[in-house]
Amino acid sequence: MSKIAVIFGSGARIGQASAKKFLSAGYKVATVSRTPQTTSDDDLVHLTADLQDPSTIEPIFDQVQQRWGAPSVVVYNAYGMYPTGGNPLSAPINEFTKTLSANTISAYAAASASYKRNNQVAFFYTGNALNTTVMPTLVTLGVGKTASAHWIEAAAKSEQLRPARFYYIDQRNQAGAPAGNAVNGEAHADLFLKLAEQKEQGEPIVVFKA
Repeated sequence: MSKIAVIFGSGARIGQASAKKFLSAGYKVATVSRTPQTTSDDDLVHLTADLQDPSTIEPIFDQVQQRWGAPSVVVYNAYGMYPTGGNPLSAPINEFTKTLSANTISAYAAASASYKRNNQVAFFYTGNALNTTVMPTLVTLGVGKTASAHWIEAAAKSEQLRPARFYYIDQRNQAGAPAGNAVNGEAHADLFLKLAEQKEQGEPIVVFKA
């Protein structure tokens, strides 16, 4: 049975580092983003989707299933944010809705779709400190991170969903403060692979320093 990873959000740091890490570990890898990319590797494919639209999630899993089979690992690294400055109520409702979809609803759809195809899937969500820290300027991002942390914890605690595993990953700097823009892609990739190879559900909220 092939080892297959789907990575939503193929940015230069976490997304690309994770793709390389899982490829090196013998996985077939599908990366997903809104921007088309050309790939020439039999074990790597790039698929396009607008993750502000949750209806695009199911077709991604259909394409992966038809190509290789059911994913064993899903990394949700995509996000959306609308800057609100000092007024957290200033986001237009359509922008608030789009960011919530990218940060929470599409992630939930990805977890549901992957579990439906493989009840042993390991699901990882790239979080941050906003599930426990309130920053008014980042309210559109924080709402999504907080909501996702909640359903991920619920999924991790549900015996009905075992042996699948669900994790919210929060990198901090060496002082324990939020990593902010200094996220370490390699450190995330190493942690994703390490947890993917553990068959038991660990603590779902994983805070690590890098």
